[in-house]
Amino acid sequence: MKSNQKYLITAILSVLASQAYAAGLERSPQQIDALFEQGTYAEVGYTHISPDVTGDDSSGHSLSDMAEDYQSLNYAVKTDLTPSLRLAVIYDEPFGAKVKFDGTNNFIATDRPAADAKTRVDVQSKNITALLGYNLNKNVMIYAGPALQEIEANVHLRGLTYAANSGYNNSFDDMAIGWVAGFSYAKPEKGILASLTYRSEIEHKTTIQEDVPLADKLGMDYSHYNQGSITTPESVNLNMQAGLNMTTAVFAKVRYVPWSNFAYYPPILKASTVAALGKGLPLVDYSDDQTAVEIGLGKRLAPKLAIAVSGLWDSGAGDPAPTLGPVDGYWGAGLAAKYNFNEKLAFSVGGRYMWFGDAKGETSDRRIVGDFKDNTGYIVGMKLSYSAK
Repeated sequence: MKSNQKYLITAILSVLASQAYAAGLERSPQQIDALFEQGTYAEVGYTHISPDVTGDDSSGHSLSDMAEDYQSLNYAVKTDLTPSLRLAVIYDEPFGAKVKFDGTNNFIATDRPAADAKTRVDVQSKNITALLGYNLNKNVMIYAGPALQEIEANVHLRGLTYAANSGYNNSFDDMAIGWVAGFSYAKPEKGILASLTYRSEIEHKTTIQEDVPLADKLGMDYSHYNQGSITTPESVNLNMQAGLNMTTAVFAKVRYVPWSNFAYYPPILKASTVAALGKGLPLVDYSDDQTAVEIGLGKRLAPKLAIAVSGLWDSGAGDPAPTLGPVDGYWGAGLAAKYNFNEKLAFSVGGRYMWFGDAKGETSDRRIVGDFKDNTGYIVGMKLSYSAK
């Protein structure tokens, strides 16, 4: 296999590698494909994600689509510092949630002004990863580096669903550092590239603003601004590809995230539920770990055009699921294409369609408050890349 075909699948599929609609709060599988590009490389990508999640609340009211569309950008640059040492800087938006309930249902408060009556959640994140890769020999590379992560959240819980805590508000904005490490094996003449990447958890210690109706009802005297923490989970990514012939390759990607270890306990919510129930409740947690798998085939149709098709499966993070993302994993199908304008400049475009698993929606005190079935979603993305080998 010619050296310029070595990363055929990586090049095609990376248009969508940075985005997904996955378990927990995850919005990106945090791939590092740019590190494996040859020579000097840069890319900029845009993704639009449109989940459609509907159902019924515990009183039988219909719930219109509560998962709002969202967009994200991703960037990456990579260069060779020496023949054996390379540097990649990668930006993505790995965690998020965008939820808003409309209509007449148990997620809408009837005792508040219309502008403040809806349950809504907006979580955003930004992540910059810097990786140094060192070639131990012609086949094996080790790599590691820091990851700087910012996460911002605004949560507003309303309606009968949240009982005594209808009217609860939570917000914070923080930046913290973690790390990434891994190794890869490449055999260009066979079109083989495999990598195993570990990404650490990142603990955010920050000031959390809370308005807690339950604490007000209990007569607690509390500050609305307190120190607390939230820890985004660790993860492991395994990527593999192999050439079948000069123009065709197969690939597989596996991602594991221990979401069952994740729980966010805002300080006053925890204190008030301890006082009322004898135990502190989280704002959100998950019962299962997530495993996501993508398997596919790439084909170069012409010197300047290549395509790839793939099948996807995500285990989800448990059913019942929190109301900010009430799906239990998904099955999906993907299609992507890359067109090279010339030896240096290329444009990629792709899409994925997902069939979400049915799930019961629950609150953190384990009350079932909704039933979500037969839901789907799609992703479209595009990327412009520059490569000087």
